[in-house]
Amino acid sequence: MSAPRTHAAAGRLVGEWDGPVAVFRGVPFAEPPVGGLRWRPPRPAAAWDGERRADAFGPAPLQPQPPRGSVMYRTNFEDRRALVMSEDCLYLNVWTPDPAPAAGLPVMVWIHGGGNRYGHGSQDIHDGRAMAGRGLVVVTLNHRLGALGFLAHPELAAEDDLGASGNYGLLDIVAALTWVRENIAAFGGDPDKVTLAGNSAGAAHICHLMAAPAARPLFRAALGQSASGVGRAEGPLPEQAAAQKQALRWAEEFGGRDLDTLRRTSGVELIVRGHFGPVVDGRLLTEATDDVFASGRQHAVPLLVGTNLDEGTVYARAGEDADAVGAARFVHPVWHWARTHRATGTSPTWMYRFTRKPPLPPGLPDLGVYHTAELPYVLDNLAQRPDWPWRDTDRRLAATMADAWARFVAAGDPGGGDLPAWPRFTGPDDTPGMVFGDTVGQEVLRDPR
Repeated sequence: MSAPRTHAAAGRLVGEWDGPVAVFRGVPFAEPPVGGLRWRPPRPAAAWDGERRADAFGPAPLQPQPPRGSVMYRTNFEDRRALVMSEDCLYLNVWTPDPAPAAGLPVMVWIHGGGNRYGHGSQDIHDGRAMAGRGLVVVTLNHRLGALGFLAHPELAAEDDLGASGNYGLLDIVAALTWVRENIAAFGGDPDKVTLAGNSAGAAHICHLMAAPAARPLFRAALGQSASGVGRAEGPLPEQAAAQKQALRWAEEFGGRDLDTLRRTSGVELIVRGHFGPVVDGRLLTEATDDVFASGRQHAVPLLVGTNLDEGTVYARAGEDADAVGAARFVHPVWHWARTHRATGTSPTWMYRFTRKPPLPPGLPDLGVYHTAELPYVLDNLAQRPDWPWRDTDRRLAATMADAWARFVAAGDPGGGDLPAWPRFTGPDDTPGMVFGDTVGQEVLRDPR
């Protein structure tokens, strides 16, 4: 069988077959954000002549890594390939069961998690083959992380035509979605049938994009796992003044506060210090996401959200109540997202709870149904962790969840198939929802607050 080929706006691409699915890896969706483009909004990728091979993933964004022996590393980051990182990182990947331009398939754009510090779209755990086999076009992407992705600084605002700074990582996601809008038909996808899906920080980004006017034409449904951009434990997004003050304190660690000093500093040094995330930047987000949702001005799209049973076990410190940490940091914010979306509009909303404790390989601590435990299941990627002692229960659950997620992408409703009836979210403090665990069924879910 000859290699799959397509013609994107910037030029021709040659992918490869992974069984019945065509894969195009390492496709540039923006210019490399290096040199003078560090801390600037992404610009469209330059065109190329001839055919460009798309059979290798692009570099991951610069980032530190969690401890190699940790549950989080073993679940999320233990890939077959060595991690290659670069500030030149704005690449995406496409899996499609039919690269014919007239196929008109629904599209899932997956946004990885990692607390705005870790992760990339080419991790094994985000492999799109199994979901593409269900009749979807699947897109994964990289975006800038840490200080390189989210620094707000007074000198950055001064050189910006809108006086904006920060959120470069979010702007990268919008640039990738714009690429999808303009190019996905060439891979068999329908640009009017795009669903954003993601976990942890990726889910929070989706919530923020629902509040961003510029992003609304780019997707028609949203799926968020285990995090939210509203109702956050740390409060609403910082305004520019507060974010810039934090940045100046951080910049003192590098021998000066000025932007020239920071632009001369190695990106590797910049990303290992400090913790950064979305802010009210003045370009993409002109007001706090909480305020947009409270007034019902968010993108009116179908929404599927949920959490895991033991979200806090990875993050609770000695003496802390893991349930309380999980409730404040993950579970209640997701409820707030669903509740405000339902209360201020008419868009259908569904909620789930994941309760299956994964069978970990030997040597890892028992953290219950920890944060990100659902990841191998929802994209039907148990095979990406071949040394884990998966059971038939796990395989059935992964197939069931992936089928439901695929139905949501295709039709805006996760119900049907072999699932019991999945009623819509009602709120405010309890609601019928779907529990995915040792068994699958409808239960009344409750906000832990």
